[in-house]
Amino acid sequence: MNGEVPSERTPFRLREHQLFLVLSIVVGILAGLSAVLFSLAIDYTSRRLFGLEPSAARLFLVPPLVSIGTGMLLAWVFTGARGSGVPQTKAAYRLSGGDIPWQVPVGKFLTGVLCIGSGHSLGREGPSVQIGSGIASAIARWFRLSPSRVRELVPVGAAGALSAAFNTPVAAVIFALEEIIGDLNATLLGSTVVASVASVVVARSILGNEPLFHVPAYELVHPAELIVYALLGVLGGLVSLAFCKGLLAARGSFAKLPRWTRVWQPAMGGVVVGLVLLAVPQVMGVGYEHVDDALNGRLLFSTLALLGLVKLLATVTSYASGNAGGIFAPTLFIGAMAGGALGTLLQGTMPFPIGVPGAYALVGMGTLFAGIIRAPMTSVFMIFEITQDYQILVPLMIANLLSFVISRRYQPVPIYDALLRQDHVHLPDPAAHAARGGHVARDVMSTHAVMVAGEAAVGQARQETDGRAAPACLVGTRDAFLGTVSATRLDEAVAEGRGSDPVSSLVDGPLLHAHADHPLTVVIERLAQSDGILPIVGRRNVRELEGTVTLDDVTRFLRRRPQR
Repeated sequence: MNGEVPSERTPFRLREHQLFLVLSIVVGILAGLSAVLFSLAIDYTSRRLFGLEPSAARLFLVPPLVSIGTGMLLAWVFTGARGSGVPQTKAAYRLSGGDIPWQVPVGKFLTGVLCIGSGHSLGREGPSVQIGSGIASAIARWFRLSPSRVRELVPVGAAGALSAAFNTPVAAVIFALEEIIGDLNATLLGSTVVASVASVVVARSILGNEPLFHVPAYELVHPAELIVYALLGVLGGLVSLAFCKGLLAARGSFAKLPRWTRVWQPAMGGVVVGLVLLAVPQVMGVGYEHVDDALNGRLLFSTLALLGLVKLLATVTSYASGNAGGIFAPTLFIGAMAGGALGTLLQGTMPFPIGVPGAYALVGMGTLFAGIIRAPMTSVFMIFEITQDYQILVPLMIANLLSFVISRRYQPVPIYDALLRQDHVHLPDPAAHAARGGHVARDVMSTHAVMVAGEAAVGQARQETDGRAAPACLVGTRDAFLGTVSATRLDEAVAEGRGSDPVSSLVDGPLLHAHADHPLTVVIERLAQSDGILPIVGRRNVRELEGTVTLDDVTRFLRRRPQR
């Protein structure tokens, strides 16, 4: 009997496997088309809005005026289209089984074209990834693939879209594995390769085989020049930190504004961008033509330094204010300017010969990508595909490593994950993947939690806690959980005469919590640091309470285990 079951299921499995391979090609073609159309639409929109030689009035007025319309669309119609698209794609893959509503890619295309085309300092690659992933998700659900196959087709669409958007098929595959899936050994390697190749063939057949950047041949002039590339790595790490910290701080400030301002926030960012464009119009939109100038040594030190700094500020403002667009292209722009500026500054001042500034601009692109995006392997393959030259790999790897280490040391959470956490979405980390057969928080937690409303008085909360002999009270509601307050802290507040104050005023500091898929060892470790009650919250929203764990819950569970 055991031998017959596999034979009965094999034909279906083979058909689904074959269908998945065919769909990988289809998704690659459609993702490639979407990326090409997205790029062409941005260029067309920019030309229509600004003209060939934009006046000062257009430079200042276009970003905020267009952002009024996109702000309404992003707040009321396409609520999932804000920002880059890469964090949302990661969340869809890891938390939602690859389910991306069809409105997301449609909204991302429309708002991305308007935001980037109206001059906001954002990139097209991140939105292309979300559009391609959304197309893949829709196709998988339309063909009624199994849930696991729906999920697996999402990074396939991401690889296809990025391959066409940046014309680097190998780097696109590595990015999908490294950033979206989070595993370079993923079994989806073959499918992502197929989609990436199909996509880049489509893109090149429409746009031609012209490279994105015209890069001259570079070489390592002197072995000691590696010291200068190490300095570039350090500089890249510091600039990466400035970008990440600045972006998160600015976005957090916008998030604290009253909720009714959400629809106007993109226009608020547009006013700042308009003022910037009056002084430095080169930072408008994607700006790859100026990256090409840096790579070919056509910019002075002052210009390189100015463009790099202003691009950083403009990108932080555009993204933090809630516009639709990515940070992929701005990262490369800032990196090229920083690297080119360092190479120009040190040219002729070192005791040994060094390469031309364009070489440092090229390595700077990869260095900033490794420090900000935190995808070092993608960075190496991307720069190699741009140059097709092994000479640049050793300097690139040295600079990438230093930038990556510095950035990770002082910004432990990668930028895409940190952006999700600001939206109260926590992706599973390695600690959340329990060993097969291991117990997790879901097995231990209690779902019968008694909560106290945030506006309830401290004295009332203390009576509630006393009546249940609980070590702490849970403040908030199931869908709007605020935190815990220990019984000791409630006693202190009553003694201080704050018995009539709202109990929410006592909730402070970061929310100590665990997720339902965290292993029992993590739960016990965090329970020991808690007020006696460890909240178990959702990954898609850390303010959604799923249950609680106390020491009694753990004890009862451990006593039951031998009987199981």
